[in-house]
Amino acid sequence: MDYKFYTADVFTNKPFNGERITVFPNAAGLSDHQMKLIANESNAPDTVFVFDDADKNTKQLRIFTALKKEVKPSTHTLITASFALTTIKALPLDSSTPLYFKNNDNVSEIYVANDKGKPGVICQSQDTHAVIDRFVPTTEELANMLSLIPADIGFDNHQPLIVSCNAPYLIVPIKSYNAVRAARFDTKAWSQSSAPSSAALGILLFSNNTDNNVADFHTRLVGPDIAIHEDPPVAPVIADFANYLCQNSRIQKGTHVFSVQRGANDQRQSYLHLEMDNKRQQNLTIRVGGSAVMMAESTLSL
Repeated sequence: MDYKFYTADVFTNKPFNGERITVFPNAAGLSDHQMKLIANESNAPDTVFVFDDADKNTKQLRIFTALKKEVKPSTHTLITASFALTTIKALPLDSSTPLYFKNNDNVSEIYVANDKGKPGVICQSQDTHAVIDRFVPTTEELANMLSLIPADIGFDNHQPLIVSCNAPYLIVPIKSYNAVRAARFDTKAWSQSSAPSSAALGILLFSNNTDNNVADFHTRLVGPDIAIHEDPPVAPVIADFANYLCQNSRIQKGTHVFSVQRGANDQRQSYLHLEMDNKRQQNLTIRVGGSAVMMAESTLSL
């Protein structure tokens, strides 16, 4: 049987940038084992398998990584699926009507802007609830585990925090773009610090010095399960980052709009549009948006 699939770069409007995601718009008939093998074969960070739903504006999704691990939908996979499905008209392109994606008991709502008959900016709205932990490794410990110097840690009243929406992440402010890019995760220093006791899955580094870039923040995800030269998507941690920003006394009440860059200036860059409604409460509504570019269309024969 033949299965069509599409590959798109998400959080970018330029080919060969952003994050490469593969989407199978009609995965009916594929077994769990086959989806794992296909995800491994595609070698994309995530492969999205789409199944029909009774509602015309709704699809059911399953996502597998290149390591054959099934994961929950995150913003970058939802936006890519929306882009691919509206491009091929498997879902209606109506900016005033939401699209829904189901994964077990979770339902995600997506809006796709209609740009002259093609999908434009795609946005996901999230109601988030964060748990904040201020017990973090010392500045010296952080510098050691990042192969930096203590002076690189912290800026503008931003302090390291552990933030957990769905899973805990250690979020560390770094004084410059260059220091973010120079950081090298040291597993031994990590294991000898207090960080493992927090169960943090990784460290999100960020700086507001983006080296004359258009973004407000430059970000990079590192950690014990991330190879030293990898630069994985930050969309799964963007809710944690938004809640982190609201902990800063300089972020006043109201709606704030930021742009977030992932990826070095001379490599594959992603740009996320982040809007958040800061009410100084534990519950925070955010909207994460971005564009995508179609890169390939192909057929898999099984």
